[in-house]
Amino acid sequence: MARDLEEIRTYLKKYPEIRDVTTSIGGTPARYNLVRSVATPSLSYGELIIDFESPESLEEKIDEIQQYLLTQYPDAYVKLKRYNIMYKKYPIEALFTGPDPAVLHALADSARRIMEQTPEVCLITTDWEPRMPVLEIDYDQPSERRSGLSRQDISTSVLSATGGIPVGNFYDGIYKNTIYLKCVEQQGEKMDNLENVPLFSALPNISSLLDEETLLKIETGTMDLSDLIESAMHTTPLKQVSQGINVGWEVPVVPRYNGQRAQTVMCSPAPGIETEKARKAIAEKIENLPFPEGYKLQWMGEKDASTQTMHDLFKNVPLGIVLMLVILIFLFKDYRKPMIIICCVPLLAIGIVGAILLTGQSFTFCAIVGALGLIGMMIKNCIVLLDEIEEQIQSGIKPRKALVSSSESRLRPVMMASLTTILGMIPLLNDPLFGSMAVTIMGGLFFSTLATLFFVPVFYAMFFKIKIK
Repeated sequence: MARDLEEIRTYLKKYPEIRDVTTSIGGTPARYNLVRSVATPSLSYGELIIDFESPESLEEKIDEIQQYLLTQYPDAYVKLKRYNIMYKKYPIEALFTGPDPAVLHALADSARRIMEQTPEVCLITTDWEPRMPVLEIDYDQPSERRSGLSRQDISTSVLSATGGIPVGNFYDGIYKNTIYLKCVEQQGEKMDNLENVPLFSALPNISSLLDEETLLKIETGTMDLSDLIESAMHTTPLKQVSQGINVGWEVPVVPRYNGQRAQTVMCSPAPGIETEKARKAIAEKIENLPFPEGYKLQWMGEKDASTQTMHDLFKNVPLGIVLMLVILIFLFKDYRKPMIIICCVPLLAIGIVGAILLTGQSFTFCAIVGALGLIGMMIKNCIVLLDEIEEQIQSGIKPRKALVSSSESRLRPVMMASLTTILGMIPLLNDPLFGSMAVTIMGGLFFSTLATLFFVPVFYAMFFKIKIK
């Protein structure tokens, strides 16, 4: 693993766009690099964090590097992922839940075959790790009762003779190292025969020493304190309490979701394909698989994250609308002027859609946040214009003339206020994260400002029945 990662580091040096590459093996950062911790440590896992000079160079080279790694290391699962605001391990995840692992495997295999036959997705994998070898001790319960050893005593004793029992830590500079307590041979060598592993009890069995024979020996002096301690601390070979030791294969971790066994089939969209479009290409076929009773499918990944985010974002929108209406009614002491403002709000969609189509941006979560913020900006412009209309009408100007004059007089201040916001968004246009939000605010604010100056007088004339001619 370490050699392969070093080979990849050497290969990546040929790209001048890459500033730095950091390494992590098995979840433990390499000492010469400082990287983030790995969520699921494994000895078969390695990670490279590649730092590009710009987002443009990353988009240009990521597919080329991915294809090279897949060709160079066909026996490994290699996946390049770009960090984003909606971080998920995989953009597309199909989660199967149910009681029987065998049925989950069958459903997951069917989903994998569908994904493999779909060109819109790639890099298909599952969250169930490969089976790993484990020591299986055939526990003999009658022998255990005679020796006074429990299953926990046996597992602790075997652990001390193999990997060791962690008892403490010490630091080598800033790096933490674990202290292990191990049981070895007389010459300090590792125990080569597990059947002869000495088994000991965590708590000595004192009750077996308090029989009549032992007490009599202590009273007559035929047994001293050292003999008593040796009798209490004696060990038993493993072969005396077991019927054999075998090597078996089992899944190291069985994932669960909401308390049920679960298996997730994961993949990524092919280069140039949007995540939701790639998911829809496989969704119908996977959803039509025959599900036994008690088994369900749930879409996770960016689909679940987007749904949850949108729910959290919009669950308080009705309350916000009600509060805005109440504030506007208290402000104007009338219901018609707030209705004029509400009628103007949908005009934002025209500017937003036009700007998105013109620039080719996606309507992302950040763009939705920007669109919600535009509502407040538009309401502010409407209030300024309505206040000017009301002030001119109260000063004695005819209503028809006041509508036109108010739009003309408020054109410069409203446009200048909007223009400062629009120009302030220019540095964010090329940002990969907030570019869609900048486009949404610029397009929506520009069109809504012009529309406000035209439609507010029109709606005012309609609601207050002012004759234009």
